[in-house]
Amino acid sequence: MASHDRHRNYPSGRAADRQARAAAVRWRHDGSEPRWARSDLRLRHLLSLLFAPIFALGGVLLLLLGAEATATAGPPPTLYTALAVCCFLLALVALVDLYVIRRRRREQQRWHRSSSS
Repeated sequence: MASHDRHRNYPSGRAADRQARAAAVRWRHDGSEPRWARSDLRLRHLLSLLFAPIFALGGVLLLLLGAEATATAGPPPTLYTALAVCCFLLALVALVDLYVIRRRRREQQRWHRSSSS
């Protein structure tokens, strides 16, 4: 059953009712996914907590190395800057993942779902 077909059975109502039904659609199964597939939130939380500061520190260190680098010896300073940007982007991904994990845990508590964490 496609996602647009799910809402066809509901008569139009108040906006809050539509939002509640739209939120409930997340927990419905249409048979195209494993029935009890869940992400390991505890492991994702641990990995994000571990790697966000590591990538941020790595980015700072690469920026410092880029500032100290000269054009004659070693890699060019732009390489250090590019690697620092990559590290900062990975740190940002880890921080966004922490936000998503927090939101999913609150959603599980609201819907009285058992969580794996």
